[in-house]
Amino acid sequence: MKRSAWIITAVLAGLALTAGWFFGLDTRHAVALVGVAIAAGVANGLLEAVDVPRAVLPPLPEPALGLADIHSLEFSLASAEPGMRAVLEVHALAVTVAAARPDAPRSDALRAFTAQTRPVVPAPRALGTIIDELERLVVAPPAGVPGPPPVPHQETA
Repeated sequence: MKRSAWIITAVLAGLALTAGWFFGLDTRHAVALVGVAIAAGVANGLLEAVDVPRAVLPPLPEPALGLADIHSLEFSLASAEPGMRAVLEVHALAVTVAAARPDAPRSDALRAFTAQTRPVVPAPRALGTIIDELERLVVAPPAGVPGPPPVPHQETA
């Protein structure tokens, strides 16, 4: 056993002696309490020496955005100064959309925004422009794929 295990055993035995005196235990019960404390200290020392390989857990999956996250992002983007979390989420979305549509035309602002690994918080108007462009890229059909037919507009009388 290591020295630290012996120290812990001595402290446990001292606590058992003190408890036996404080509670006024008879000799037999006090000896049993001290014996249990010494046994616990020795068991602690033996278990401390055991080297068991530990299982490595797989990383947690990326959580899907829930409705509360979308509302939080919307609230943050609607404020006068968007928060860093909102900017990082928009940046992640922009990188994903840019990777999914590499042939789609993009503005210089969107190219600069997606080129950064850690984006700088843009002005609210610039961030709104980037979000509008991302929406346009997501809604527009990919090149070579015909879009959905136009929906007829009915006027009500």
